[in-house]
Amino acid sequence: MDVGIIGGGGHVGLPTGLVLAESGFSVTLIDTDAERLETIEDGVMPFTEEGGEEMLTSVLDAGRLSTTTDVEAIAECDVVMIVIGTPIDEHHNPEMENLLGVVDAMEPHLSEDQLVLLRSTIYPGTTKLVRNRLEEIGFTVGEDIFLAFVPERVTQHRALDEIVSLPQLVGAFDEASGDRAEALFESVIEADCHRLTPAEAELGKLFTNMWRYLTFAAANEFYLIADSFSTHHEVNIHRIIEKTSENYPRFDVPSPGANVGGPCLTKDGWFLVDNIPYNELVSAAFQINEGMPAQLIDKLSTIAPDPDRVGVLGMTFKANSDDTRNSVAFKFRKQLRMNGYDDVVEIEPNCEGFDDWEDLEGVDWLVLMTPHDEFKDLNQIAQYVDNPDCVVSDSWGLWDVSYETDQNGWFRLEELRPRDKQTEAT
Repeated sequence: MDVGIIGGGGHVGLPTGLVLAESGFSVTLIDTDAERLETIEDGVMPFTEEGGEEMLTSVLDAGRLSTTTDVEAIAECDVVMIVIGTPIDEHHNPEMENLLGVVDAMEPHLSEDQLVLLRSTIYPGTTKLVRNRLEEIGFTVGEDIFLAFVPERVTQHRALDEIVSLPQLVGAFDEASGDRAEALFESVIEADCHRLTPAEAELGKLFTNMWRYLTFAAANEFYLIADSFSTHHEVNIHRIIEKTSENYPRFDVPSPGANVGGPCLTKDGWFLVDNIPYNELVSAAFQINEGMPAQLIDKLSTIAPDPDRVGVLGMTFKANSDDTRNSVAFKFRKQLRMNGYDDVVEIEPNCEGFDDWEDLEGVDWLVLMTPHDEFKDLNQIAQYVDNPDCVVSDSWGLWDVSYETDQNGWFRLEELRPRDKQTEAT
């Protein structure tokens, strides 16, 4: 069976294509980014994905993966998968033009008996719009062409594993389309397929993303609350969460953190609030998570006003990632400069184009925005900084000192000096 994936060079399309090709399908990646497709053809992953390079090499060697910039390639495919996201505009409204434009571009190349699958997160009702477009050009969905919404449910950089291990939602208007979509995924995944209507699957995907964003906002709100009490009480948010949740199933709270962003979580909630009278929960979550940079700057300014230099650790939107899309770290940088702090050192070990470790020397503030593994050795970082008066912000609780003190991740590097000397002596 031949599968064409429109948007096949992206963070969703490429892992999906690799898993399908590894399972024996002949896959064509269709993308407008010719340079990225050339990289893929050379056997190089254009982004970090666990096991990606090995699987890419395997399917290229087997001749089951090809690439093209030409949408006409779908004419030879049994399955056409569309992996085109729905961004939001400056008013938080969904922008549908890209996706519907792709459907229009597909029109001359579609033929009877093809299965069309929508894979990216989309605005509720989008699958219905696509069905209407297909029927306007003469097809009857469920009879001579087939359509389903099959959302990806993976976390970035672990997609190859989770595509196979997680249940697959299948939203279809008719039994024939649902059966064909399920048959495709049942030949690939180890979990079950769950049948829903298209709108139910669209909402289900958005609900799961928004649930994560809300829980991150709750954790950050708890962090701010605990920090307010720490002025007069011995309070540490990381100890509270760790000990209160231990062996207690009804308090499953993630770690708070300064950088809750990414290409999905920061926008998906806005798809849900148009039709309800009380949408404060979603908007409050956005304000909390996006407001963390301002909270950090206010606190740092109170502890150590007027820094000459500021160091930022981590610019990608999540730990051990090379994806900077919608990272709150860039908002933090912007707000620093709006407050007159122009000398900002940005350390990002997973991407090119940022500063070197040595540039941290002499910074007065050091803010952990993204808790990469490369940042775990605080003693090594302190040596680069070489400023005992430097104030550190660790909202994530990455370092032991953030648990040991009652300052909720605020401390000066001078507090590490006795441990440094003891380590060197041994």
